[in-house]
Amino acid sequence: MNNTGVKPEKLSLRQILSVRCPMCGAAPKQKCALSTGHPSSKTHLDRELAAAKGSCSEENAGQAIVRILKAATSGLRVLFQQK
Repeated sequence: MNNTGVKPEKLSLRQILSVRCPMCGAAPKQKCALSTGHPSSKTHLDRELAAAKGSCSEENAGQAIVRILKAATSGLRVLFQQK
């Protein structure tokens, strides 16, 4: 069982379609395809999971940037504090 702690039901269709489908190879912004080659009315679960993993890594990168900026500005506050 793949327990990634990600809930794909919270993603919008736009977020899901922003990644390539690992199951059928559908390009970003294109619908998933059935094995017959016809467009599917639903997206593959693997595509939802791939989109969810991508959004989580973006959040983590954003949190890392905020952490770095806070550390940098705290050093500057010490330099410019008035006594």
